[in-house]
Amino acid sequence: MKNMLTVDVEDWYHICDIEHLLPPSCWDQCESRILSNIEKILTLFNRFKVQATFFVLGYIAERIPQMVKMIYLEGHEIASHGYGHVQVYKQKKEEFLEDLLRSKNLIEGLIGETIIGYRAPEWSICDERKNSYWALDLLTQHGFLYDSSIAPLRFIGVSNAPQIPYTIPTAYGQIREFPPLVMQSPLGNLPIGGGWGLRVFPYRNIWKTIVQFNRLGHPALIFCHPSEFDTFSPPIALPWIKRFVCYGKIRTTEERLTRLLNDFEFTMVRRFLLG
Repeated sequence: MKNMLTVDVEDWYHICDIEHLLPPSCWDQCESRILSNIEKILTLFNRFKVQATFFVLGYIAERIPQMVKMIYLEGHEIASHGYGHVQVYKQKKEEFLEDLLRSKNLIEGLIGETIIGYRAPEWSICDERKNSYWALDLLTQHGFLYDSSIAPLRFIGVSNAPQIPYTIPTAYGQIREFPPLVMQSPLGNLPIGGGWGLRVFPYRNIWKTIVQFNRLGHPALIFCHPSEFDTFSPPIALPWIKRFVCYGKIRTTEERLTRLLNDFEFTMVRRFLLG
């Protein structure tokens, strides 16, 4: 069973909801650490001869185009993470569309290939509470075949959303949705597919959940961030919850991914979708 391996290509300072501490106008003044961390990720993936999907932030593609080309030339899929790393539900439809197309046109110009996948910052295509499902219409209208922005989680996402890949009808046709791996518990679904959940929860629980998915014929989707391959400490005082989410047990990231690559088969989303 092939599972899906994905990377959100953003730098350490692309953290949602800290605009009061580090506004986007200051991003250009921050030390960029993404290139060396992407090189670590590519080295790990090459070691296991695995191809992944890299959801690239347009802001990064514009500033480090050679990195995007390097990822693509190594055989990985390039998809969109938007341009400015703003949650979808904080944008008006016209703002989202401008952000989406700016990223799409920029990335396609770099790699010479149509991109078909999108992932919103912080899993921010949500249900009626934050009213951003309309983004799926715009994605489909502009040629995207799949999305990976709806997390089946209680506090960030849609708690009752399907946990396996599924199809969503829109005004412009169907779009395929690929949710991140979660584990059921008495407290609700737990985010074990990447980020702090992949780093903190026992590996045996992550392993068992993937095995259960695969036995039922369903793939698991794993994700990571370049900053999780770094020991860098940001020069700003993050709120404790953001510090935990971004840096809690961060040294376990590479070890966890290495174990997963040893134990399971992975591929890019595009290949899973199109064959």
